[in-house]
Amino acid sequence: MEEKVRPNVKTSWIEKPVSPYIHKTSNVDPMATVIGDVTIGERVNIAPGAVIRGDEGTPIIIGNNSNIQDNVTIHSLRGKGVFIGERVSIGHGSIIHGPVNIGNGTFIGFSNVIFQCDIGDNCVIWHNAVVSGNLTIPNGKFIESGMVIDDNQKVKSLADVPEYLKKFADEVVEINKELANGYLQLVKKRQSEKTMAVEKVKTILQQTRRSNWM
Repeated sequence: MEEKVRPNVKTSWIEKPVSPYIHKTSNVDPMATVIGDVTIGERVNIAPGAVIRGDEGTPIIIGNNSNIQDNVTIHSLRGKGVFIGERVSIGHGSIIHGPVNIGNGTFIGFSNVIFQCDIGDNCVIWHNAVVSGNLTIPNGKFIESGMVIDDNQKVKSLADVPEYLKKFADEVVEINKELANGYLQLVKKRQSEKTMAVEKVKTILQQTRRSNWM
């Protein structure tokens, strides 16, 4: 089976392969793909089907306590990176295509497209929205479902994040931190059980060999 966490290939703009760095407290699901110049901080949860490719634009950095949910794609244009802050949630099926900066505590909902923009701290981008066009979204702004934010006039019209969504965003972060730890513990348990099973088989084989000579 193809290795899901692996170095990038050498290209005319990247001189040598770089392997992803994943902190030991973070969980990358076996069905996720992480390639190249990617740094994943502490207590991060990367869900099944996520694809994070640091093979064209680099680096891609994901801050502590963030979560990248199912089928999210993170990539960037050559020579540009993606910087995701701490306690950030990227919801199911979203596309984050750099150059992009996403500030601390921001929540990005389902099936959004984020391209060429700088998103501030503690923003909420609900579902099925598009944010693109070398824009800066100020801290604490709310982008409603289905919005297309592609010029500064639209940015100026954005409302602040409602209080109930601030609480929701925090809850999602805490849930995914717990999930990351739970999956890590499960992997450790399976590895321990596998080691014990192998040792048991070795012991049986040794006993069988000795009995054959008696």
